[in-house]
Amino acid sequence: MTPRSRRRKHAISQLNLMVVGFKSLGKTSFIRMLFDTLRIRREDNIQLPASLFQTAEKPGDAEAASTKELYSFTLDVEEENEKISLTLVDCPGFIKDNELRLDVQVTEALRYIEAQFDLTLAEETKVKRNPKALDSQIHACLYFIDNANNGLTDKDIRILKRLTARVNVIPVVAKADLLTTSQLANLKKTINRDLKFHQIPVFEFAEAEEDTDIDQELEDGEEQEQTASSFQSMIPFSLIAPEDAIITDPNTSERIRGRQFPWGIIDCLNPKHCDFVVLRNVLLTSHRKLFKDRTLESFYEQYRTERLLARKASKMITKEQKKKLLEDLSEI
Repeated sequence: MTPRSRRRKHAISQLNLMVVGFKSLGKTSFIRMLFDTLRIRREDNIQLPASLFQTAEKPGDAEAASTKELYSFTLDVEEENEKISLTLVDCPGFIKDNELRLDVQVTEALRYIEAQFDLTLAEETKVKRNPKALDSQIHACLYFIDNANNGLTDKDIRILKRLTARVNVIPVVAKADLLTTSQLANLKKTINRDLKFHQIPVFEFAEAEEDTDIDQELEDGEEQEQTASSFQSMIPFSLIAPEDAIITDPNTSERIRGRQFPWGIIDCLNPKHCDFVVLRNVLLTSHRKLFKDRTLESFYEQYRTERLLARKASKMITKEQKKKLLEDLSEI
């Protein structure tokens, strides 16, 4: 075992993920499936929200199972011999038919993201910093897209432009089992065209995580470039949520996380059926460090600069100007 490997064995990396999107697109189901596939190191201290286990497989259960308010929980997991403190944040589904409520919901999600930046900023301003301070910044945000639409809607575009200013956004197509292979390919093509046309800077897989020695990086450079290219071609990732019913493989009699239809079985962990396994690997392994680096170096630094400039500007305003500004704001 190399010295670097020994350091990684004892180090604990933090990763914070958020899921957002309109109602009934399977956001909580994704978190539930991700939870089911994790190797949890300590299970005795886990306090899971009850809403995580409420499902809507039966007609009329959708409203009861929907997420009512933003919640988060943290798990100590192990992935490829690396210890990860994983925080998952689930947001209530956005409402389509109420523009005012929609804007409020998006603002609430953004305020949560910015609140984590504020914690980092507060720690930086301390005379004596805490060397064990937790990194609570949101490193990646999955945005669920309704497969019933032909590409991005005006609401999707407005939401994505706001989110991509604060966090690494990864678009995903929800409930991909409702589409044929041809329909899914066309939808992905249309979504990518819309993202480019409206200049929405979602996360780009331009490079892989630097997680090997220099000599190894030189040997694997071409392979890493091909991997990044293949990841980029898969955006938006397609997801399928498994149903609660016990489904067994007719060949091996093993339980399958998937959905059963009269014509066959969909295995959500089969890369040929959906992109869950690939996306899971991207989040927890191959690009985890890159998500964190970009969050700190780009999104946090931008927010930090804005806050410091705002503080400086507020100090330059006289008492009379502040009073006049507050009076004007109260009239809006």
